[in-house]
Amino acid sequence: MDILQIVTITEKIFSVWGYPLIFFGSLIETSPLGWLVPGGAILVVAGYFSSGFQTLPLIPIIIWGTLGTWGAFLTSYFLGSKTGYWMVEKFHQENNAKFAKSLFLKHGGIILTTSMLSNLTRFWVAYVAGVEKYNFLRFNLSAFIASLSWVSLLVLLGYFTGYEMENLKKVTEKAGVFSWIFLAIALSVIFVTVKIEKRNHRLEEPMP
Repeated sequence: MDILQIVTITEKIFSVWGYPLIFFGSLIETSPLGWLVPGGAILVVAGYFSSGFQTLPLIPIIIWGTLGTWGAFLTSYFLGSKTGYWMVEKFHQENNAKFAKSLFLKHGGIILTTSMLSNLTRFWVAYVAGVEKYNFLRFNLSAFIASLSWVSLLVLLGYFTGYEMENLKKVTEKAGVFSWIFLAIALSVIFVTVKIEKRNHRLEEPMP
């Protein structure tokens, strides 16, 4: 089977099951079982087909992906509010939960949004927010922003890749050099903030 056949088969699958794949792929990837489903890859592929093959419209892809990720965050929050640290112990995620709590208590809503963009902390930050009874409306807004940002980034990556490879350079130039500089700075701030907090975090602090 050559690459063209693989692309054709994949396109047919997305034309029939695209939206359920996008929704459940995004939802499961955000959960502790995310390693089972390549949700990020599904979003990139969906964006690719949206551009080069017009299999699915771009906006509905982003909407369904956002709903899946957002739903996972809300589920995590409610699980935390109802079960305490039971899931943390069940999945042996004490270190990630302690780190998530440290970020959450020190930085609140700002780090809540940015840390939910990270595969390693996103579920547990939302879970700890539920345990700590963080204001639901504020959490909901942070979860939505994080979901929309993450999904849009991956879908647009696939979209621009499918937008004729030879024209990719022109598309990048049209986006404006300053927008790319801003994106690089924003990602750097997120990375440095999380790295510093993780270095300063003390695992010997007891879990309440």
